[in-house]
Amino acid sequence: MVTSPTTEANAWGVVGQDAPVEVLRRAIAGGHLAHAYLFAGPPGIGKALLARRLAQTLVAPSAEDPTLPDLASRASQQIEAGASADIERIAIGGICDEASHDHATDRSTRIRICQIRRLERVASLAPFAVSRRVFVIDGADDLQPEAGHALLKTLEEPPGDALLLLLASDIDALLPTIRSRCQEMVLRPLSHARLAEELRAHAALPADEALALARLAHGRYGLAMRMHADPSLAVLRQSATEEARRLARASRNERFDVADRLGAAWYRERESVLATVDLWRDWWREVLLATSGLEALPEAVEDAAGLTPADAVRALQAVQTARQHLLGNTSAPLALEVMMLDLPTLSAPVPATAGAV
Repeated sequence: MVTSPTTEANAWGVVGQDAPVEVLRRAIAGGHLAHAYLFAGPPGIGKALLARRLAQTLVAPSAEDPTLPDLASRASQQIEAGASADIERIAIGGICDEASHDHATDRSTRIRICQIRRLERVASLAPFAVSRRVFVIDGADDLQPEAGHALLKTLEEPPGDALLLLLASDIDALLPTIRSRCQEMVLRPLSHARLAEELRAHAALPADEALALARLAHGRYGLAMRMHADPSLAVLRQSATEEARRLARASRNERFDVADRLGAAWYRERESVLATVDLWRDWWREVLLATSGLEALPEAVEDAAGLTPADAVRALQAVQTARQHLLGNTSAPLALEVMMLDLPTLSAPVPATAGAV
């Protein structure tokens, strides 16, 4: 059996993110944690796990080393289950203090100002059982504009016993003033070879399957483990990747047909459409790596042969702009059609075996 490369920092179990873990452990040891952190990186990279481990270390430190969490403790297990009174998660569709909101049927695609107002109120209260109350804003890049400005006010005048942890996949979508008031930590993907090694160690996968899954997950350990546990996720990613490749070779009419299909689906299946757009964004990030001469999926390297880094950046910007317009209540078909016009065009057909796992 292949053993995983380990360091002391990996005692938090956030695979591949030794540097952020070590920075946080040193801050805990020295008693100089910031009042707010921004954990940035693509979905499945480990942002939420890093936030949980930090909270667990503060609430239930190990007796032997206060920079490590006692994961066997009741308090730590409550945090793991999302049941701690002193750790609050703010996310899309989450609760607020306004009785008129029907959260059972809420279809919001952004974090709302009423949720940030609840954060402000709860943050002003003394913690129940610990010295610091922790707030995890999961999806800080998906704040309503009013919510963003309200959060900025909280960051400018933070309660003394509150720790704010912002998780974001697209830090450019955050107000620059919010970013400037947080200590920013960027979580980066593992190399495909390193992730494959971790998958062989933790999931007991054969070498070829581990490498294929590592490539499909774009170097993200958390995403790879989720796809291993639920193969349908891998199928979804592969399908979206193949569609992104086809769109790069499609005619304008074919692209508009896809935009119309997703635009119509937006009004009944928003999460599914957003997931597809996010997967297209992942693909163009992979192509950007390939055009820049960095490690990337073989299919991305193949597509990059006809593109420049500027082409890949333009595609990324087009997809991200479409996502922002969708969340901003622009006409969904229009937002997607504009994106289609801005995508680069390739001439070679997609091979029938593209991306097979």
